[in-house]
Amino acid sequence: MQSRLRPATKLMAEINMVPFTDVVLVLLVIFMVTTPFLFQGDFQVKLPKVAAPSPNLPETVTLTITQGGKVYLNDKETSMDELAGVLTQMMRSKPEALVMINADKNVSHGTVAEVMSKAYLAGVTKVGIAVELDNSDPK
Repeated sequence: MQSRLRPATKLMAEINMVPFTDVVLVLLVIFMVTTPFLFQGDFQVKLPKVAAPSPNLPETVTLTITQGGKVYLNDKETSMDELAGVLTQMMRSKPEALVMINADKNVSHGTVAEVMSKAYLAGVTKVGIAVELDNSDPK
């Protein structure tokens, strides 16, 4: 008689996918937001802005000087003492290479001059200083 008073209930054997989908979408958004930070370098350089055309450059060796005064040669940190020796070896394999200095705009002139001095001592004959193009109207 009890079976007539209560309707028979079936077991539900389905999985509710809505919470699962919500979690997956939240994880996707988190990965999309954090991925660009993973592939940026450990250092950032703010180049000074100038109004000049960008030239066509030959093969270049990049010297980066960060705001903290750290020096990177082709994205590998190098001490100021080792810089001339490493550049000398590099210039033997690439004698016509242009050394491009990417110095943060807040780096002192003395630090840039010291790096240029080390480059000239290493036999570098072509040195350039990287800048960011200022597209604002000079008027």
